[in-house]
Amino acid sequence: MFNFLEKHVTLTSLNNELKNKEIVSISNPSLSKILKELGFKYRKDDNRRSLMERTNIASQRACFLRKYRENRYSASPREVIFLDETWIYAKGTKINSWQDSNVKSVRKPQGYDGKRFIIVHAGSSKGFVEGASLLFSSKSLTMDYHGEMNGNIFTQWITTQLIPNLEEPSLIIMDNAPYHSMLVEKQPSHCSRRDDIIIWLKANKINFSEALTRPELLQLAKMNRKENVYIIDELLREHGHEVLRLPPYHCDFNAIELIWANCKSYYNKSIGRDGYGDDKVLSMWRESLENCNVEVWQECVRHTEKLIEDWYIRERNLVNINVDRIVINIGGDSSDSDSD
Repeated sequence: MFNFLEKHVTLTSLNNELKNKEIVSISNPSLSKILKELGFKYRKDDNRRSLMERTNIASQRACFLRKYRENRYSASPREVIFLDETWIYAKGTKINSWQDSNVKSVRKPQGYDGKRFIIVHAGSSKGFVEGASLLFSSKSLTMDYHGEMNGNIFTQWITTQLIPNLEEPSLIIMDNAPYHSMLVEKQPSHCSRRDDIIIWLKANKINFSEALTRPELLQLAKMNRKENVYIIDELLREHGHEVLRLPPYHCDFNAIELIWANCKSYYNKSIGRDGYGDDKVLSMWRESLENCNVEVWQECVRHTEKLIEDWYIRERNLVNINVDRIVINIGGDSSDSDSD
């Protein structure tokens, strides 16, 4: 946002800049809340309350950028497959929405009829993966479509619709939604019972004393924590594919987000032409997918890869600068007293 330079910016001046560029028009408290949701946290610096990007987010982004470029510029690059889930309403939507890799939410539109469809698909610069489209009716009235997806549905889609239709070993880009991130082995957490922690320690041949309390056992488990291994990643790897997970708050690194916007725009403008029944919704959505042809996909992938390259260059240019954060001074600009 500010090239990560050491520069104190008040919340008011940041908000004014966003308004001047007609990006968004919101109150300072709302902007402060959004900044925290985007992975920034408060810190003390010279007695000024500030926001800074969490180190783990910056680290995951750097890892993603490096691995994506390694594949892109390798002697034998894998085809990059972008996958994601989204939703449509039977009568279309005329709403403003905001989403990221962890949270997807929208304001309820006027005239909302309660009928919603969940969609899963994947594609590349060659277009949509043939036979990989999944659309099913939502039974939930909540506005968060993640509640309708689960590990079983996603795993079945991977097994029966994605893997059989991938023509060559690919690099799969996906976010960290819960149903993407089921673990091969669950590791102890603050919710784990003492007996479960002990079972995990024994299974991993970690020595401990039976006299240790639960907090001590949990700390020992954390000290010996292993890298997460995901069921979906292993399933794809068994078939010759690799998975590259998006860093938090960077759905813009997923080209299919641009495709969704294109498809939904076509769908919203066209739905109702032949009616609103389930069969008409399915037919119109198929037409919307066909409208996003290879040329559209190629343009979206080019845009995404330029964004990834720009981020990589920007971060490489700052590698020798002893600053790796955005610092935003919010003292006096917000009534929010949360300093965590």
